[in-house]
Amino acid sequence: MSRSRKDLQQEKARLLGQIQQQRLDLAAQRSAWLEKTAPLDHGVSVLLGWRKYLVFASGLFALYSARHPVKALRWSRYVASTWGAIRLVRRTFRA
Repeated sequence: MSRSRKDLQQEKARLLGQIQQQRLDLAAQRSAWLEKTAPLDHGVSVLLGWRKYLVFASGLFALYSARHPVKALRWSRYVASTWGAIRLVRRTFRA
């Protein structure tokens, strides 16, 4: 019960049309995807721009925390709580 050559050609044409439609749908959604991910892309690029400074600062903090572990713990708690407060205020007053 093999399919005829004509049936196979029709099936192939239908599948190729379906693939073409899927490609068109993906191309149409590309701009929407890029628009939605733009803030994340910007954040990543900013972090990559500050990478060498962050590495340097983390090294200094590691040396400081080796000599003064209590002060380093206190400062890290202070920074974490300040960052949390800033995020809370930003989320609260975001339009």
